[in-house]
Amino acid sequence: MNTATQTPPIRPNRTRPATDSVCLSFPNDARCAARLRSTTRAFLRRARPGDRALLADALLVVTELTANVVQHTDGPGRLTLTSHRHAIGIDVSDTSRTPPTVIPLSTENLHGRGLLLVAALTDSLTLTLDPGSGKTVHALLPDRSAAPAPSPSARPCRTW
Repeated sequence: MNTATQTPPIRPNRTRPATDSVCLSFPNDARCAARLRSTTRAFLRRARPGDRALLADALLVVTELTANVVQHTDGPGRLTLTSHRHAIGIDVSDTSRTPPTVIPLSTENLHGRGLLLVAALTDSLTLTLDPGSGKTVHALLPDRSAAPAPSPSARPCRTW
């Protein structure tokens, strides 16, 4: 098999209990995106069966945050999904201590919308600089199945 077309390995991190969370280390390679989404899909089917809206939102958040690792850092990343009582936690860590920046929206710029999308979908989007090891972006995606969806004007877009 040609190694240039093989998807690099994604390794589970067994430091968290598998019943309510999953943690995966992934190489800095865009070919891992499909496998990260597949893991997210399987986790949410187990943690929130039947909640298709939450699944769609989580897949978008995971895609955007892990793409930032691949596009803007040199090292590997780590995805941690956690099921909370009324939310799903999505944490993405990388080896860079450079905080992400939100690029002003423009018709000429094709990039810079990912963090704005993530902020619009989540109740909380925070950044932690990890001493000596990089940073972690924490996103908390609310479970909207138990409550009516807020009106667009009641849920402002949060930015960094």
